[in-house]
Amino acid sequence: MSLFPQPVQSAFGAVATFLRFDAGWLFTVAVTIMVIAAVTLALSRYGRVKLGDDDATPEYSGLAWFGMLFAAGVGAVLMFWGVAEPMNHYANPPLAGTESFTDEAALQALSIANFHFGIHMWAILIVPGLAFGYFTYKRKLPPRVSSSFQPILGDGIHGRWGKLIDIVAIVGTVFGLAVSIGLGSLQINSGLNYVLGVPVAGWVQAAILALITSVGIMSVLAGMDRGIKRLSYANILTAIFLLVFILMFGATTDTMRAIVESAGRYISDFPVLAFFNDTFGGGSWSGSWTVFYWAWTVTWAPFVGMFIARISKGRTIREFVLASLGLPSGFVLIWMAIYGYNGFVQDRSTAVAGQGGDLTQTIVEQGDVQSALFQFLGHYPFYALTSIVALGVITLFFITSIDSGALVMDAMANGHEEGAPKRQSLFWALAIGSVCAAIVLTSGERGLAALQEVIIVIGFPIILMTLAQIFMVIRALREDAGAVKPMNTRQWKRVLPPEEYQRREADNTLDSEAYTLHPEYEVGTEPEYDLFQPQTRAWVESQLNRPKVTVGLTGPTGAGVTAVGEMLAQHGAVVISLDRIVNQLLSEDEQIRSEVRDAFGSAILDDAGRVDRSKMDYYIFGNESARKKLYDIVHARAWQAALDEGERAGDDAIVVVDYPRLVESNTRPRFDIILNVEAPMEMRRERLEGMGLTPEEAWDRIDALSNEDERRGLADYVIDNDGDLAQLRASVEEFWAEQVAEAAKNS
Repeated sequence: MSLFPQPVQSAFGAVATFLRFDAGWLFTVAVTIMVIAAVTLALSRYGRVKLGDDDATPEYSGLAWFGMLFAAGVGAVLMFWGVAEPMNHYANPPLAGTESFTDEAALQALSIANFHFGIHMWAILIVPGLAFGYFTYKRKLPPRVSSSFQPILGDGIHGRWGKLIDIVAIVGTVFGLAVSIGLGSLQINSGLNYVLGVPVAGWVQAAILALITSVGIMSVLAGMDRGIKRLSYANILTAIFLLVFILMFGATTDTMRAIVESAGRYISDFPVLAFFNDTFGGGSWSGSWTVFYWAWTVTWAPFVGMFIARISKGRTIREFVLASLGLPSGFVLIWMAIYGYNGFVQDRSTAVAGQGGDLTQTIVEQGDVQSALFQFLGHYPFYALTSIVALGVITLFFITSIDSGALVMDAMANGHEEGAPKRQSLFWALAIGSVCAAIVLTSGERGLAALQEVIIVIGFPIILMTLAQIFMVIRALREDAGAVKPMNTRQWKRVLPPEEYQRREADNTLDSEAYTLHPEYEVGTEPEYDLFQPQTRAWVESQLNRPKVTVGLTGPTGAGVTAVGEMLAQHGAVVISLDRIVNQLLSEDEQIRSEVRDAFGSAILDDAGRVDRSKMDYYIFGNESARKKLYDIVHARAWQAALDEGERAGDDAIVVVDYPRLVESNTRPRFDIILNVEAPMEMRRERLEGMGLTPEEAWDRIDALSNEDERRGLADYVIDNDGDLAQLRASVEEFWAEQVAEAAKNS
């Protein structure tokens, strides 16, 4: 009995053939676009965005994360194809001009195997993972494929189009997992036959599937941390053990050379393979291999993507993309080199010149791919043990595929991750196992072949959806992150040659504000993060006249900054208040007054038409954009006035600059010491109300300078003003002795 009646099978077969061999180039281009888009996004400014809230942290350690990532991804497929695929391309090299069974064919085979299971395959998985991670944990939408289309569908994600997208994704995932686990049952059955003589039969494969499904169900019921996490740990550690065993008992030195050389060859062939479509072969090879892999992978990409998004919550896009592409691809490269190269060595030991050996006979000529791994292990010591370990690794890989698939599909179907009854996850685990069992029992390998055609057809709309997800993520990031902040650079004055400068000076035509004799920049135009100070003449002169010690004093409103400044003045420090200078400029500098009036209008003027600071404070403390506007107008000249005042204090002076917005400025390099004064918010509110402010006005002023973490991170010393005046004075005494006096001694 066939699960797929002949007419249905024929229809799917015709469409699958067209997609593989006539339209396969679409799959090739689509996946390469995914690679380019993912890497570009990671390296862009959006790479700093977290999958989750801005303060979110990763839930899993690096090892646990990698184990779950790999186990849910291509781990099972690697066990199946680790020996078989390199041997196939070694016997039948696809690139023109390469002869079979040569060294060139071997290197090419490793490069192709790395291409099929490396960066490109993982890009197919992480693009949906990126979309799910962003829309589920950043925008807090339901964990469904449709949620990633919210930028264009809006509330339509809950409508018919959203439901259609989710149905296609879930059906594709079930079929994709069914093929993987079905092939796995064949490989486990073949291994048992090879090792223990167990017959290759449908009922044996069904029993294997029942065992895998049962353990998968138990893992699902145990939950993410106790079930999937522990199985993934065991899985990846056992796989690494087997890998190290083959390395140690194989051609160790040559294998290490093969790892390095295959890495270089993969990098070299990457651009060629990324766009290779077997043009002169009519697309036969690419349709049979690359296109099938991409179509197969994309069918279970929604499930893997959702899963890796779930375990990657709290990581940045840059961490997510680069780690998800780099770490598994690096592991794949080592895996393929160890299995593939040692497979070539084994095959050559039984081969006639110019022909394949025993492995080629089994894998290529007989088509018994599922026996390849066990035949390969038969050439190593402790075969009885290693074959059992290999069977265990394969079984664990498929168990983790079922349990993680069940959890994810449960979330996709429900639209939420919390509080779902265990029976629903149980249903999805049983559904995957039942589909696989039905296929194996009714039609064996023919059923799997038919299912492969089905997933190619289903994979086509899913790969289009995956491409669309890239643009959805970019659109969402642009909406949420806003425009790029303009880059601020130093603005330099125009320099005249000495003779021209002197001529204009003699003729009284020199504009000294616009022109200079020595290279100099406009003070106040420094970049936001001033890492390098140009050694201009003015800067050198300022250093010569620089005070012995310069202290930047800052802190939030109501913390007691002014009181600390007065206590420092009692020690002999020259205290310069930026607020005082700003008030002077607003009352005395006509140009600044004019700019302020133009910017803010009559709302901040008194009856005489002058700037009223009390009205200005009332206006700006509840409005961040207004505060920034005032800051942009007065900062440069206020800061220059403070510098001039500091220089006049003399080179033996201790200068303290009371600077409320020091954190927002770019003046950190100008100070020897940064002192931050802090106090609890409630205490600050009480102090401000004691100065005559209303509670609303007090909270506005507190909120205006609320960046406590930034100030604390910038500060060299912090005074906690949460006690009485005597305690504050003691803290100032301690600061003076530990910081100021020591700096003056070393100056």
